Parts: sequence; structure tokens; C-alpha cells
Amino acid sequence: MAGLRDLYPHKGLVYGLCSVGAVLASILVVYLNLAQHVAFPFSDVVMVILVSLLFFVLPNFMEFSYQRWRQRIDDAVPALLTDISANVKTGINLDRALEMAADRNYGPLTIELQRLRTQLKLGVPFEDAINRLVKRVKTTMVKRTFGLLVQANRAGGKVEQLLDTIQADANDIYLLEKERRTSIRPYVVIIYIAFGVFLAVSVLLVDSFFTSVLQNHTQTTTTGTFGSLSGLTLPVVKDLFLQMALIEAIFGGFGAGKLGEGSFSGGFKHVLIMAGITVLVFYLFVTH
Repeated sequence: MAGLRDLYPHKGLVYGLCSVGAVLASILVVYLNLAQHVAFPFSDVVMVILVSLLFFVLPNFMEFSYQRWRQRIDDAVPALLTDISANVKTGINLDRALEMAADRNYGPLTIELQRLRTQLKLGVPFEDAINRLVKRVKTTMVKRTFGLLVQANRAGGKVEQLLDTIQADANDIYLLEKERRTSIRPYVVIIYIAFGVFLAVSVLLVDSFFTSVLQNHTQTTTTGTFGSLSGLTLPVVKDLFLQMALIEAIFGGFGAGKLGEGSFSGGFKHVLIMAGITVLVFYLFVTH
């Protein structure tokens, strides 16, 4: 995962290469299907959707790794401030308290603190070292917290009260964010339930209603209530419902990501889960 996270600064290139790969692979799939060199289990449209999703698995893991890394750093900030405040109250200055914190375990934040300590020992000014850390992490929590630490360091003198205020502020932000994620989670579940209902209805329509209608239709004339179904076959109906279910999976998955994690990119894993369930259900349980 760490290696994938390192690709994030080059995400434009990663998405570009994956997009080109998806287009070329889709063209190849369509050609093989039209030339009848390979017998695919689904139609061209469905195969293009599935192939495109597969090519974006790598960027999805890259995004997930990077966002997870940022989240773990934000979660460690309140504990870091608690330790810094305790050390400063014993008479240690702020610079030294940050250097000592680099020896503790704060997850990914420890690595950033060790870089900060190295820079301070090499003579980099305190504010410059802090700004470099903020630019590397780029989270609102880190920017706000370490910006306040810079202000506290500028103030000089006894900064214990300032650190207590900064610590309380960081704790409030952390608790609010945690509460937000908890309160939003049921809505993500609702999206999955709605998708499951749509999938179940689609399966029932194909296996029961359309199977019966089309079988009866082939035994009667093309006039009557279902006369407009002339030329429509059960495999075509199955494929149309599969396409609709995949579209539902894509939009529902991105919606779940936006609700649950605040970004559409975070919803790609939901897209993969829903699309995988859709293909599995249609392949195993819908009339062939």
C-alpha cells in the first residue's frame, strides 16, 4: 500500500495511462467479439464496462492508500498534542518537545515527525520545517494544528495555556469528524439496501415476468398487448437489465463514497463491490 501511496503525486499520469489502457482493451474486446474469435459471457457494452472498471482498480487502491494514510495522521494529532503539552509543562521548549515526540509511536505521523526532527537538527528554521510537514501531509487538521503551533512558538514565553487551547481545539475537530462519519454510515447502508432491492427486482422480472411473457409471445401472434415485443429475446432482456444494474452500481457506489468519505474517488471500492455482486448474481441466478 505504501508503494501505491507514493504514486499519488503522479495521479494524473496514473489516471491517464489507465484511461488509455481501458480504451484500448475495450476496442480489443469489441473486435474479438465481433470477429467471433472469443465467446464472451456478456454483450459488448457490459464487457466494456467491466474491462474499464478493472483498469481503474490500481488508481482506486492508490487513492484508498493515500486517504487512509492522511486519516491515520489526523487521528494521531490529538495524542501528539497531549504529549507535547505534557512535556512543555515540565519546562521543555516547543522545539525539543516535537523532537522528543518523534520517538513515540503515532503511526504514519511518526515518520513525518522524524523528518521534522532531522530538518531541525540540520538547522532548518522551525517555521520552515513545519511548513514542509504541512505541505507533505496536506490535511485540514495538520494545517490548522501545526499552524497554531507556529503561532505559539512565535509568541514565546510560557505557551502552556496556548497548547491547552490548541489541544482542546484539535480534540473537538476530531470528535466532530468521528461523529460525522458515524452519523453518515447508515445512509451508506441505505444505498446498499436500495441497490439490493433493485437487483432483486431485476432478477425477478427477468426470471419470472419476462420469461413467461416472451415464451407465451413466441406461441401467439404479434398482435395484442405484447405485440411490441416482437423480435425481443430473453438474452437481450437479461443484458439490458444487467446494464441497468451496472449503471446503478456505478452511481450508487460513487454516491456512497461521497456520503461516507466526502469524495467520489473514495466510492470506487463500493462500485467494485456492487458491480461484482451484480455480475455474480446475473451469471449464477438469472435465466441463461
